[in-house]
Amino acid sequence: MRNFNITAENYDQLVAQALSAARAYEQTDIEEMPDDRFDILLAAILAYETANGISASHGLHSAVGHGGAEGGNVEHASPAGSLEKPGEEKVIEFAAAHPDAVVEPKIDGMAIIVRYRDGRLFSAATRGDGYTGEDVTVKVRGVEGLPEAAGTGDFEVRGELYLNEANLGQANAIRAAAGQAPFRNARNGVAGMLNKDGSTYAGLFSFAAYTLGGDADHLDAMQELSALGFTTARSLLPQVVLAADDPMAAVAALGAVRSDLGFPIDGAVLKVPAAADRKALGEGPHAPKWAVAYKYPPVQVPAVIEDIELEIGKTGRLSIRARFTPVDVDGSTIGYASLHNVQDLLKKDIRVGDTVMAYKANDVIPQVHLPRADLRDPSSLPWEPPAGCPKCGRDFDKSTELWRCTNPECSVSGRISYAVSRDAGLDIDGVGGSTGDALIEADLVRDVSDIFHLTEDQLANLRLGTGEPGADRLLGVKKAKKIMAEIEQAKSRPLNRVITALAMRYAGRTFGRRLAARFGTMENLRCASVEELAGVEGIGKAKAEVIHAALKDNGPVIDRLAAAGVNMGTPAAAPLKAARAARLTTPEGEAMNVVITGSLKGSALGSLTRAGALELIEAHGGRAAGSVSKTTSLLVCAEPGSSKFLRAQELGIKIVTPDEFAQILEGH
Repeated sequence: MRNFNITAENYDQLVAQALSAARAYEQTDIEEMPDDRFDILLAAILAYETANGISASHGLHSAVGHGGAEGGNVEHASPAGSLEKPGEEKVIEFAAAHPDAVVEPKIDGMAIIVRYRDGRLFSAATRGDGYTGEDVTVKVRGVEGLPEAAGTGDFEVRGELYLNEANLGQANAIRAAAGQAPFRNARNGVAGMLNKDGSTYAGLFSFAAYTLGGDADHLDAMQELSALGFTTARSLLPQVVLAADDPMAAVAALGAVRSDLGFPIDGAVLKVPAAADRKALGEGPHAPKWAVAYKYPPVQVPAVIEDIELEIGKTGRLSIRARFTPVDVDGSTIGYASLHNVQDLLKKDIRVGDTVMAYKANDVIPQVHLPRADLRDPSSLPWEPPAGCPKCGRDFDKSTELWRCTNPECSVSGRISYAVSRDAGLDIDGVGGSTGDALIEADLVRDVSDIFHLTEDQLANLRLGTGEPGADRLLGVKKAKKIMAEIEQAKSRPLNRVITALAMRYAGRTFGRRLAARFGTMENLRCASVEELAGVEGIGKAKAEVIHAALKDNGPVIDRLAAAGVNMGTPAAAPLKAARAARLTTPEGEAMNVVITGSLKGSALGSLTRAGALELIEAHGGRAAGSVSKTTSLLVCAEPGSSKFLRAQELGIKIVTPDEFAQILEGH
């Protein structure tokens, strides 16, 4: 089920559509829009209004019945609002904050408010707009669960008028005999039957009380109503729900048996039972703060979690999914469901062996929720987050809720980010981060060579996510042109950066420079034997074998890079013992160990990045090092008095400024 694409042009039309559906739901037996579709539309309208700073007065988000309810000729003694339906995460938070909360069925009927005087049923009215409602006294007399006489006092009862399954079938049989279409569901049936005069549907309604006016604790009030002859929402609960050991377990247990109840429910209501606690929590502008309603997905089926599986996706993100006993949900078999992120899983406390409810979000995406803690094996242990990446063991980047492994070897995203980075790779601005992930998700980039075969149209139309509800947010032509220019410049990067961009193990920045210096061209490097690779300083046989195999594996990638015009080196660069290279070699022909410390800005080398300066050292026959030691030949220092400067002085190592170093490289 797709989201609504709301724009300035269709906003008013969709608001009107939502209001019409709400009015039909509240006042008629016509269903203009299914509940789940209406909820999606409502969320899209709210998101659009929030994004555009619209302060709407239509009442869809605040009024009783989403602005679809109308008042009547009976004034309520106190406002009759509807409960907040905040979504699963907020309901879990409510349950955690109020572990003593009781759970009752959210019966799918019509709310009515009944007054008794001297113990006799005096009046009944619909909830209406929350302040006044329609008088339905005559129509509800004799309803099952709603006694005509109850005690001797004056009091008010609020509850739900509904049709059980048997009576809905009987009502539809009456309609069929009259040549009328059946009620689509029990909720439509209640609304339609209340609008009819006469005794056509006499005796088919049922009533369940959920509130008794006054200051008594909720459980005491429900017991009092039961003693007076009322059916209460609580009395309809099966034992499996009453026996649950916490609110969310009760919600799950009720959801698991909802199809067997014999009367319609579309959710569960969580209520703080103590009158003193309710008073402390207070009332919101449209709903009490001491109760929330949880709405069940349309179709959900119990399933047993067999395993919680971890994977590193192609964008480097940790993917968590539940594998459960395959079940049929609304016509399709599902056995896996995403568990979103670590914090979401910890909050829901889903464990291996748990019975959960499986459903399809928006009728498509498999999901699980509501673990049955009351059915859990006592030896069950909470799920523990992984200490590190399941592939390489490295710590995750936890800067967002979606944990990510940044190791280039673990994901396409990691390899691409490394390949386009400024310090190590080809320095292609704009292709990393979220844009890189979008390219990967769109299957436009699988390795570094794909970057050089992108087109401007592909980039301009790249989907980066959604802006307004349902509307794609694209990269755009302007950014696409900039990235294409960056890609073109990257084709001329030095060979050592091309080698590094392949993200081969043991062929990072340092060895990338040494391999480029030793072999001069990519062709020479690909033809090199393990022994020749091992002869490069610092590599050795073990690393050489890994690099040799990686070069063969990357053959197609290298070929595509070459076909795109990426620099593959020049034969003239191979013999590095020439005059230019000798500028950073000892009289014996050995490479000088050169350390650079401090900023190069303001000097003749100021245009170079740190990586560029290190490349320059090795291009002139030297060896770039990071720390000063007895083997250091030269310190290029822009910070006299620094720790490296003092260490070089202590060891008697030659120290030059960046400008002096530039002169050395020029042969002066």
